[in-house]
Amino acid sequence: MVAWFARTPPCTLTCTCRRLDGCGDQSVAAQEHPLTQPTQPLNPLTLPLHGLQLIEASAGTGKTFTLAALYLRLVLERGLFPPQILVMTFTEAATAELRERIRERLAQAARFFAADAAVPGDDFLKDLGRQIAPADWPTCAARLDLAAQWMDEAAIFTIHGWCSRMLKTHAFDSASLFEQSRVDDSERLKRGAVQDYWRRWFYALPVDALGALKAIGSTPQALLDKLKNLWRNAERAPAAPPAPTLSAPDVVLARWAAWARQRAVLEAPARLG
Repeated sequence: MVAWFARTPPCTLTCTCRRLDGCGDQSVAAQEHPLTQPTQPLNPLTLPLHGLQLIEASAGTGKTFTLAALYLRLVLERGLFPPQILVMTFTEAATAELRERIRERLAQAARFFAADAAVPGDDFLKDLGRQIAPADWPTCAARLDLAAQWMDEAAIFTIHGWCSRMLKTHAFDSASLFEQSRVDDSERLKRGAVQDYWRRWFYALPVDALGALKAIGSTPQALLDKLKNLWRNAERAPAAPPAPTLSAPDVVLARWAAWARQRAVLEAPARLG
């Protein structure tokens, strides 16, 4: 299976070739700092269909056009069909748009190779047609037309959609449920977890012990705000979880109890006197 990913960082649609460490294939990557490595304009007609190819581009520079062109080449050059080509993007809207754009591109190319006079073809299709013998054009047209009709089953997903599909397909291997639901509002779950935590540790405490836990949070919302910073840092660097900056409530309460006993011992003589 061939996978293509779309990203949108702030750089132009250029590419540079370099060899990955420990990998014999050439990789193509767009660099934001072209002075570090030589760059060249990306050409979807000659971009290798093997190895790791990274395309980074700004908005409106032709990412969808390039992906559709590469998809077309995979159908013709590799003999693949939509269910065998994995394309992932970020949003449901982008998934639907990409599916339709690729379908239209395949249908247009099918008419071009069928020598339809109403479809003159653009520069990409003309250059691609020159690389294919005229005797093979009818076969190409039939394959492209079949691929266009097969786009309803194309493997075009969002990242979370693909992950959910894999977890369901390999439920036994991943020890996950066959039916899963995606959490769209994690804020509500986080707030509920903090409130449960608050009830567990704070409600049963005597009034004089509550001050010991004030550093952790004076209210559930204050505790949630502190945890948000920790969660945000963990999301930025998931491989290196941040060290806790606050002690657990039971540790704080144990320290407070020891301090209270010491204070009672010190205050006893004064009370007797």
